[in-house]
Amino acid sequence: MKVNPESIKKDFPIFLKGQPFAYLDTAATSQTPQVVLDVMDAYYTKFRANIHRGLYEVGEDASKAYDDARVKVARFIGAESHEVIFTAGATASSNMLVSMLEYSGIVKEGDEVVTTAMEHHASLIPLQELAKRNDLDLKHIPLAEDSVALDYSVVEKFITDKTKIVSIMLASNVTGVINEVARISEAAHKVGALVICDVTAAVGHMSVDVKTLGADFVYFSGHKMCGPTGIGVLWGRADVLKKLQPGVYGGGIVEEVTLARATYRGIPERFEAGTPNIAGAIGLGAAVGYLEEVGVENIHEHSKALADMAAKLLEEIPGVRVIAERDSLKNVGIVSFVVKGIHPHDVADILGKEGVAIRAGHHCAMPLVTDALGVPAVARASFYFYNTPEDIDALVRGIKKAQEIFNNFSK
Repeated sequence: MKVNPESIKKDFPIFLKGQPFAYLDTAATSQTPQVVLDVMDAYYTKFRANIHRGLYEVGEDASKAYDDARVKVARFIGAESHEVIFTAGATASSNMLVSMLEYSGIVKEGDEVVTTAMEHHASLIPLQELAKRNDLDLKHIPLAEDSVALDYSVVEKFITDKTKIVSIMLASNVTGVINEVARISEAAHKVGALVICDVTAAVGHMSVDVKTLGADFVYFSGHKMCGPTGIGVLWGRADVLKKLQPGVYGGGIVEEVTLARATYRGIPERFEAGTPNIAGAIGLGAAVGYLEEVGVENIHEHSKALADMAAKLLEEIPGVRVIAERDSLKNVGIVSFVVKGIHPHDVADILGKEGVAIRAGHHCAMPLVTDALGVPAVARASFYFYNTPEDIDALVRGIKKAQEIFNNFSK
């Protein structure tokens, strides 16, 4: 089934304002459909209460809605509901997971941690700090020469008997390239290493199944897949989670507490300390249902077709260099680019004034952008199921206007 973006836009209040608006920044955060806003409003206005505590009607309603959301999210990624942990977002998931692994003694001095040259700071920095605290060797699988893809020929050289953790993102939030996570997982498991996969740029944009990925842990944010901000997911294989200590401590995760010690509940409760983002979880559950109705594979087909169209048209503009995965089958729907003689921030500013929303910078992937790709920053257009070819036309016009402005300025 083909996606009908004009019909879909009717579900999103932001597109009903009347003025033209080409929103090409979903890789930073997606827009929110009315169905998500409705269920969150219902929580706040009809059954606002804490969960798993109140023995009264609205408390039970809140608990049921929260638990139902966990089931929906689990189904969406091919998991069991007790393996799904709600967090504050991908960054919170990553940091908490690193703490869980460290507190559980998974690594010791001299061990190796392997990641890639394209990781988001939310993944990279917690691993850097873990390595510093425990005197670990942190290694980075590089990009292939003259490519935005990883160099898979060196994977087995990087992943050795000393490797305890391998962390890789499913899709780059800069170049859109989709990584061969199952291949990396297989190599890691051969040496007994645990695999972490950041699927934030991919989930809700392409089919994501945790079993197919072969990872031991997967995490993502809700706000890039039509859900609210401040909610995320950490998934882990049940047999591994059962062996781990909590990464955050507090109320709600305990079986018994004395002044000297505490014993912890089973999974996933032992990893959700304190009052969670109840409305956010319920909203994420609604977002998942909405995406399932449209069909994630349909969304991916639409997004990668637009990305391919945009890349081709941008490459026709003199002075524009496209920095993206050019095989549309391997692109999640992202096209980054640079315009000769114009800083990406200036490009984004001019486009913004023309009603075209893109993002400029290093996109929380500075080692990828500045070192591996060799540019100080890139402008990024990211596509979703509410985007149209007309949005690309507006992008092209805006870039040409930026060139005209800067050419006139330099004369």
